[in-house]
Amino acid sequence: MKRALLAGLCIACGMTTTAHATNGLFLIGAGNTARGMGGVGIATPLDSLSAYANPAAIAGMSKRMDVGIDLFVPISEARLGSVTAKSENDEFGITNVYPMPSFGYVFGSHGRFTFGIHAAPAGGGASYYKTNFFQAAASGVSDPNVDPTLRDPLGVNLLAFQVNPTLAWRSADGVNAVGASLVTAIARFSAYGIGLFDPFTPTQGSIKDFSDQGQDWSAGAGLRLGWLGHYGDWKLGLSYTSRVDMMNFREYEELFAESGDLDLPPMLGIGFSYQITPRLLLAMDLSQTYYEQIRAISNRGPNLAGQNSLDDPEGQKLGRKEGLGFGWRNQTVSKIGLQYRYSDQWTLRAGWNYGKSPINEDREIIFNLLAPATTQNHLTLGATWRLAAGKDLNFSWVHAFEHEQAGPTYVSDDGSNYGSMKMHQNAFGLSFSVKY
Repeated sequence: MKRALLAGLCIACGMTTTAHATNGLFLIGAGNTARGMGGVGIATPLDSLSAYANPAAIAGMSKRMDVGIDLFVPISEARLGSVTAKSENDEFGITNVYPMPSFGYVFGSHGRFTFGIHAAPAGGGASYYKTNFFQAAASGVSDPNVDPTLRDPLGVNLLAFQVNPTLAWRSADGVNAVGASLVTAIARFSAYGIGLFDPFTPTQGSIKDFSDQGQDWSAGAGLRLGWLGHYGDWKLGLSYTSRVDMMNFREYEELFAESGDLDLPPMLGIGFSYQITPRLLLAMDLSQTYYEQIRAISNRGPNLAGQNSLDDPEGQKLGRKEGLGFGWRNQTVSKIGLQYRYSDQWTLRAGWNYGKSPINEDREIIFNLLAPATTQNHLTLGATWRLAAGKDLNFSWVHAFEHEQAGPTYVSDDGSNYGSMKMHQNAFGLSFSVKY
């Protein structure tokens, strides 16, 4: 038992992963059962990873372990002026395929208390462009044969991963449950090829603490609280995640606002599930992510074409408290899912997930070309195949439909001062569940 737990944590924490977020900065959900149902989980106790959505979800859950991996395949494209580039990933020798491990374990109930732990990517984003369109904008040349610096790689890579111990309590009558998770996060970030923005740094003329500094790491902690109520065939749930206070990225303190501070934003969610028939379950979540509380994410980006200056050019330089950011707005996400027990051996799932892009395309295109979190609509499918008593294989597929955003920028190689970005994604998941 202990060896299985240790092995699962090593798999979840030790693999090098990169995640492309789908609901803004975050994944649509953790675990293959939730992801097959649009990411629902606040009022839908499905497995040990349900605590990621609501810590109260594991209250009264029997001892179990869930280990899985998703293969993320995002395809993004950016255009600045006359230069178009597609994002690629060569980290694993397979273009645009990113592995995302997950792990969860519930130790079973002891009286009214249940303890568990889960580890999963929270989200992030990455882009890798072999054509440096920012360099093209700076030089006014779009031909790599004329300007070889256009072949310098351009991109960013951010991964946020969480390992969250959870304690849940259930009332004697079984109606109410509450839970709390200590959210412990580790994040990795790198940026390269973004010298175009050097004029916005406090120490112009040097890329120190700004670009091409290799990988930098940050760690932090927060709290997630949840409630789950059981009312016959209905379940209602509430979940709140505090701001996850992260250490500053010291190697990039002239890139992110507040000297490299990139905290994870707070989140509030409500959900319900209804057992329509003994075989058919309906679930829905509604959540709000408060990006506007994180300066590095929500501060305005560089000024638009035709403007001579920012309101406070000195105070809004990169890295300062009011320094330039991505201009993201708060995001509301809706999730709906169905689960149908087709037979004793097969359970089928389907879902839909929608979150309006947090990017303000009226003025925030230029920075977000590096982080094209544009996808809004997601179709999900999933299934569980019972191998034997207490042992299941779970499958999921998530398709994020292509969505394009375009608008003005302050610079381009052809003088149009116009840019655009689009992305679509597929994710294929497999996990193994054991109930003891």
